[in-house]
Amino acid sequence: MNDVNQDVKIRGRNARGEGDRLRATLLEAATALLAESEDPDGVSMRAITRRAGVSPTALYLHFENREELFRTVSEECFAELGAAMCGAGEAAGAEPRDQLVAMGHAYLRFARERPGHYAVLFQRHITPKADDDESKLGLDVFESLVEVVRRCGVPDADAFDYGVLLWMALHGRAAVASAMPGFPFPDEDRYVELLTERVLGG
Repeated sequence: MNDVNQDVKIRGRNARGEGDRLRATLLEAATALLAESEDPDGVSMRAITRRAGVSPTALYLHFENREELFRTVSEECFAELGAAMCGAGEAAGAEPRDQLVAMGHAYLRFARERPGHYAVLFQRHITPKADDDESKLGLDVFESLVEVVRRCGVPDADAFDYGVLLWMALHGRAAVASAMPGFPFPDEDRYVELLTERVLGG
Protein backbone atom coordinates (compact mmCIF):
# COMPACT_ATOMS: atom_id res chain seq x y z
CA MET A 1 0.00 0.00 0.00
CA ASN A 2 2.82 2.36 0.83
CA ASP A 3 5.11 3.55 -1.92
CA VAL A 4 8.63 3.09 -0.69
CA ASN A 5 11.78 3.58 -2.68
CA GLN A 6 12.90 0.15 -3.82
CA ASP A 7 16.31 1.55 -4.78
CA VAL A 8 17.28 2.82 -1.31
CA LYS A 9 20.66 1.39 -0.42
CA ILE A 10 21.08 -0.24 2.95
CA ARG A 11 23.26 1.96 5.14
CA GLY A 12 26.52 0.69 6.49
CA ARG A 13 26.99 -0.18 10.14
CA ASN A 14 26.72 2.89 12.36
CA ALA A 15 29.91 4.08 13.97
CA ARG A 16 30.13 4.16 17.74
CA GLY A 17 27.94 6.96 19.11
CA GLU A 18 25.59 7.06 16.11
CA GLY A 19 22.82 5.02 17.74
CA ASP A 20 20.77 8.13 18.48
CA ARG A 21 20.98 9.14 14.84
CA LEU A 22 19.76 5.72 13.72
CA ARG A 23 16.88 5.87 16.20
CA ALA A 24 15.90 9.33 14.91
CA THR A 25 16.07 8.08 11.32
CA LEU A 26 13.76 5.17 12.13
CA LEU A 27 11.29 7.47 13.89
CA GLU A 28 11.33 9.86 10.94
CA ALA A 29 10.68 7.02 8.49
CA ALA A 30 7.86 5.60 10.62
CA THR A 31 6.28 9.04 11.00
CA ALA A 32 6.35 9.62 7.24
CA LEU A 33 4.81 6.24 6.43
CA LEU A 34 2.12 6.56 9.10
CA ALA A 35 1.23 10.01 7.80
CA GLU A 36 0.92 8.67 4.26
CA SER A 37 -1.08 5.58 5.18
CA GLU A 38 -4.84 5.36 5.60
CA ASP A 39 -4.34 2.11 7.52
CA PRO A 40 -1.54 2.08 10.11
CA ASP A 41 -1.88 -1.71 10.32
CA GLY A 42 -0.56 -1.81 6.76
CA VAL A 43 2.71 -0.11 7.73
CA SER A 44 5.17 -2.95 8.17
CA MET A 45 8.48 -3.02 9.97
CA ARG A 46 10.16 -3.93 6.67
CA ALA A 47 8.65 -0.87 4.95
CA ILE A 48 9.91 1.36 7.76
CA THR A 49 13.46 0.02 7.66
CA ARG A 50 13.48 0.20 3.86
CA ARG A 51 12.43 3.85 4.01
CA ALA A 52 15.14 4.49 6.61
CA GLY A 53 17.73 2.69 4.49
CA VAL A 54 18.72 0.19 7.16
CA SER A 55 18.47 -3.56 7.57
CA PRO A 56 15.28 -4.91 9.18
CA THR A 57 17.20 -6.19 12.20
CA ALA A 58 18.53 -2.68 12.95
CA LEU A 59 15.11 -1.58 14.16
CA TYR A 60 15.12 -4.06 17.02
CA LEU A 61 18.22 -2.46 18.45
CA HIS A 62 16.02 0.46 19.51
CA PHE A 63 12.41 -0.78 19.64
CA GLU A 64 11.02 -4.03 21.00
CA ASN A 65 8.24 -4.24 18.44
CA ARG A 66 6.08 -2.19 16.08
CA GLU A 67 3.71 -1.11 18.85
CA GLU A 68 6.56 0.43 20.84
CA LEU A 69 7.82 2.23 17.72
CA PHE A 70 4.38 3.62 16.90
CA ARG A 71 3.83 4.69 20.50
CA THR A 72 7.16 6.52 20.47
CA VAL A 73 6.24 8.26 17.22
CA SER A 74 3.00 9.48 18.81
CA GLU A 75 4.77 10.60 21.97
CA GLU A 76 7.33 12.62 20.04
CA CYS A 77 4.73 14.24 17.78
CA PHE A 78 2.65 15.24 20.80
CA ALA A 79 5.78 16.53 22.53
CA GLU A 80 6.55 18.74 19.52
CA LEU A 81 3.00 20.09 19.48
CA GLY A 82 3.09 20.71 23.23
CA ALA A 83 6.43 22.51 23.02
CA ALA A 84 5.14 24.74 20.22
CA MET A 85 1.97 25.64 22.14
CA CYS A 86 3.66 26.23 25.50
CA GLY A 87 6.45 28.22 23.90
CA ALA A 88 3.93 30.46 22.16
CA GLY A 89 1.97 30.91 25.38
CA GLU A 90 5.05 31.89 27.35
CA ALA A 91 6.10 34.38 24.67
CA ALA A 92 2.68 36.06 24.76
CA GLY A 93 3.22 37.66 28.15
CA ALA A 94 1.55 37.34 31.53
CA GLU A 95 -2.09 37.73 30.50
CA PRO A 96 -3.75 34.26 30.35
CA ARG A 97 -6.18 35.26 27.62
CA ASP A 98 -3.30 36.39 25.39
CA GLN A 99 -1.54 33.12 26.17
CA LEU A 100 -4.60 31.14 25.14
CA VAL A 101 -4.87 33.01 21.83
CA ALA A 102 -1.16 32.43 21.17
CA MET A 103 -1.52 28.72 21.92
CA GLY A 104 -4.44 28.52 19.48
CA HIS A 105 -2.31 30.10 16.77
CA ALA A 106 0.54 27.71 17.54
CA TYR A 107 -1.81 24.72 17.26
CA LEU A 108 -3.08 25.77 13.83
CA ARG A 109 0.42 26.66 12.66
CA PHE A 110 1.70 23.22 13.69
CA ALA A 111 -1.13 21.53 11.79
CA ARG A 112 -0.48 23.69 8.72
CA GLU A 113 3.32 23.53 8.66
CA ARG A 114 3.78 19.95 9.83
CA PRO A 115 0.78 18.13 8.33
CA GLY A 116 2.41 14.70 8.49
CA HIS A 117 3.21 15.00 12.19
CA TYR A 118 -0.25 16.39 12.88
CA ALA A 119 -1.95 13.54 11.01
CA VAL A 120 -0.04 11.00 13.09
CA LEU A 121 -1.48 12.42 16.31
CA PHE A 122 -4.98 11.27 15.45
CA GLN A 123 -4.31 7.86 13.96
CA ARG A 124 -5.16 4.93 16.16
CA HIS A 125 -1.95 2.97 15.87
CA ILE A 126 -2.67 0.32 18.47
CA THR A 127 -5.74 -0.52 20.49
CA PRO A 128 -5.13 0.82 23.99
CA LYS A 129 -6.17 -1.15 27.02
CA ALA A 130 -8.24 0.68 29.59
CA ASP A 131 -5.32 0.81 32.02
CA ASP A 132 -2.61 1.34 29.38
CA ASP A 133 -0.57 4.53 29.28
CA GLU A 134 -1.19 4.55 25.51
CA SER A 135 -4.72 5.79 26.22
CA LYS A 136 -3.18 8.88 27.88
CA LEU A 137 -1.02 9.93 24.93
CA GLY A 138 -1.25 13.68 24.44
CA LEU A 139 -3.13 14.26 27.67
CA ASP A 140 -0.36 16.45 29.06
CA VAL A 141 -0.64 18.73 26.02
CA PHE A 142 -4.38 19.07 26.55
CA GLU A 143 -3.91 19.68 30.29
CA SER A 144 -1.55 22.58 29.52
CA LEU A 145 -4.42 24.16 27.57
CA VAL A 146 -6.89 23.51 30.39
CA GLU A 147 -4.54 25.12 32.91
CA VAL A 148 -4.48 28.36 30.91
CA VAL A 149 -8.29 28.20 30.65
CA ARG A 150 -8.43 28.03 34.47
CA ARG A 151 -6.18 31.07 34.75
CA CYS A 152 -8.60 32.93 32.51
CA GLY A 153 -11.11 32.75 35.37
CA VAL A 154 -13.06 29.65 34.36
CA PRO A 155 -14.13 27.62 37.44
CA ASP A 156 -12.30 24.34 37.96
CA ALA A 157 -15.54 22.41 37.42
CA ASP A 158 -15.88 23.86 33.90
CA ALA A 159 -12.27 24.22 32.77
CA PHE A 160 -12.01 20.74 31.26
CA ASP A 161 -15.20 21.18 29.23
CA TYR A 162 -14.12 24.62 28.00
CA GLY A 163 -10.76 23.15 27.03
CA VAL A 164 -12.53 20.44 25.01
CA LEU A 165 -14.56 23.08 23.16
CA LEU A 166 -11.41 25.01 22.26
CA TRP A 167 -9.49 21.92 21.20
CA MET A 168 -12.31 20.52 19.06
CA ALA A 169 -12.83 23.87 17.34
CA LEU A 170 -9.10 24.17 16.59
CA HIS A 171 -8.92 20.59 15.36
CA GLY A 172 -12.02 21.12 13.24
CA ARG A 173 -10.48 24.09 11.49
CA ALA A 174 -7.19 22.26 10.97
CA ALA A 175 -8.92 19.16 9.56
CA VAL A 176 -11.26 21.05 7.22
CA ALA A 177 -8.48 23.37 6.06
CA SER A 178 -6.44 20.31 5.12
CA ALA A 179 -9.31 18.52 3.36
CA MET A 180 -10.86 21.62 1.76
CA PRO A 181 -8.12 24.24 1.28
CA GLY A 182 -10.49 26.45 -0.70
CA PHE A 183 -13.05 26.80 2.10
CA PRO A 184 -13.57 30.50 2.90
CA PHE A 185 -12.60 30.43 6.58
CA PRO A 186 -12.40 33.71 8.47
CA ASP A 187 -8.85 35.06 8.72
CA GLU A 188 -6.92 32.87 11.17
CA ASP A 189 -6.34 35.74 13.59
CA ARG A 190 -10.05 36.52 13.63
CA TYR A 191 -10.96 32.84 13.94
CA VAL A 192 -8.83 32.32 17.05
CA GLU A 193 -9.92 35.61 18.62
CA LEU A 194 -13.57 34.82 17.88
CA LEU A 195 -13.24 31.31 19.25
CA THR A 196 -11.63 32.55 22.46
CA GLU A 197 -14.31 35.20 22.89
CA ARG A 198 -17.17 32.74 22.32
CA VAL A 199 -15.78 30.14 24.71
CA LEU A 200 -14.61 32.47 27.49
CA GLY A 201 -17.04 35.30 27.01
CA GLY A 202 -16.32 38.94 26.22
